[in-house]
Amino acid sequence: MLANVALAFAEGGGNIISPDGSLVFILVLFMLFVFVMNRLLFRPISRVLDERQTLTEGAMNEARASARRYRAKLTDYESAIRQARAESYKKLEQDRAAALEERRLRIEAAKRETGGMIEQAKSEIEQQASSARAALESESKQIAETISRTVLGRAVGGGAD
Repeated sequence: MLANVALAFAEGGGNIISPDGSLVFILVLFMLFVFVMNRLLFRPISRVLDERQTLTEGAMNEARASARRYRAKLTDYESAIRQARAESYKKLEQDRAAALEERRLRIEAAKRETGGMIEQAKSEIEQQASSARAALESESKQIAETISRTVLGRAVGGGAD
């Protein structure tokens, strides 16, 4: 057949393909070849590629779902950490306020106690000063009497008190 085609081309014939009975046979063989190739090669390959695509998409969807779950858990974890930190700071602030209040109360109690001690000491000092004045006055009268007796040589009686 190639020889016929080559001969026809060499003779200058413009029509290389001449339709004859073999064309029908070639078309039938081509259709049979397409049917067989479709059954034996194209459909199985297409099925394998579709399964592979389905598995790949399933894995990708599962990975996306896992990433969403991870982000949700991470957000929950960070929220719990922030809440725990806030509660901790709140507890520390309450403890600090309680310690400051206790310190203030102790300082006030110490001030009251020392104020009482100071007042008591002032009172004692005042009593001692009064007692010392009285003793000094009594002694000064005795000394004055002694001096006047010694100087005058006689007893001086009652002064103007």
